[in-house]
Amino acid sequence: MAKRSAKRRGKLTDDVPYTMPLPDGRTLFVLLRPEWCELDVTGELLLKPEAIRLLDRVQALAMQTPKAPTPGYILSLREALGLTQVELAERIGVDSMTVSRWERGAVKPGPAAVKALDKLRRAAGRRGVTIAA
Repeated sequence: MAKRSAKRRGKLTDDVPYTMPLPDGRTLFVLLRPEWCELDVTGELLLKPEAIRLLDRVQALAMQTPKAPTPGYILSLREALGLTQVELAERIGVDSMTVSRWERGAVKPGPAAVKALDKLRRAAGRRGVTIAA
């Protein structure tokens, strides 16, 4: 948790170390930009939407693709990979409208699509991915 000494005039001034558990038992560590966080009146760390989006993207890359990925997971993975819906669709062999439907929760990806998503995630992890903040 960030300390009160790191704030000045209600704002954090240093990068904020943050850890979160992954479903497989590993722990994810990132440094969050100070402008993405604030402390509430009790000194507890509050994460702004920018921090949440970054954590979602990093978590999507770090964890194995679930058998039934949620719309949020698919969106976070696509954004972490820096792909548009059309580009993701081309890479895994589906129509771009299908990706849109997955991200809206209108339909769920089938087993072959889940396998293709995980293969894409693993390949990106091996290459290394820079996640735009």
